[in-house]
Amino acid sequence: MFATKPWSTDALLRLLLRLFVLLGLAALLATAAESYWPAADAEARRFWASTISGVVFQLGGIGLIAWFLRECGLDWGTAFGLRRTGAAREVARGLAVAVGVFVVTLGLMLLSQAVMRAVQLEPQPQSAIESLQKAPDLARRLAVACTAIGLAPVFEELVFRGLLLVALRQAGYPRLAFWGTAVFFGVTHLNLMTFVPLVFFAVVLNWLYLRTGSLTGPIAAHAAFNAINFLWVVFSGPAG
Repeated sequence: MFATKPWSTDALLRLLLRLFVLLGLAALLATAAESYWPAADAEARRFWASTISGVVFQLGGIGLIAWFLRECGLDWGTAFGLRRTGAAREVARGLAVAVGVFVVTLGLMLLSQAVMRAVQLEPQPQSAIESLQKAPDLARRLAVACTAIGLAPVFEELVFRGLLLVALRQAGYPRLAFWGTAVFFGVTHLNLMTFVPLVFFAVVLNWLYLRTGSLTGPIAAHAAFNAINFLWVVFSGPAG
């Protein structure tokens, strides 16, 4: 069910280079924003600087992907299977996957916490979650909800599943594509406690995309998974 994608290697490499440059610019923006953000609390400055730079990187990245598609003469349906036909079925499948995955990842996270404590490492949540737990005001909740549920799933699925997974498969490395992108997905979240759960989640998303040929399901699963985790944090309080 998974078709070869008709894009050129040169165009893809140019896109990855542009994304890398954009990442550097977003990091510079975060540094500047943290220095000049008008909040007295240093932790609040870090949160909003990180949030703003993340939004700039993800929105800019989606724009760069649109530019890449124009260069290759492709539409979103041909490139990533994003079509209206059958979308409702793919969304429903993604939601079902998210619920099942959450149960497993919760167990994996508890196991990761236990292993970390056994080797004298203190588990730490991701920075945005930690900030939300320390200062659960409405503005931060809205910022985390919008980025984690609305924006990040689209951008991350386009990059990890839509581009990297496919590019490595088409280069002749299907196993590296499947497992390597899953590990890379976990690494990029920069959190030891969530590394194993996120690698497992990425494996499921890789399987779902390869099985269906459409990113609609993985995006829906990713958004629902993040939404469940967000609600878990909001209603359960600080993680143990």
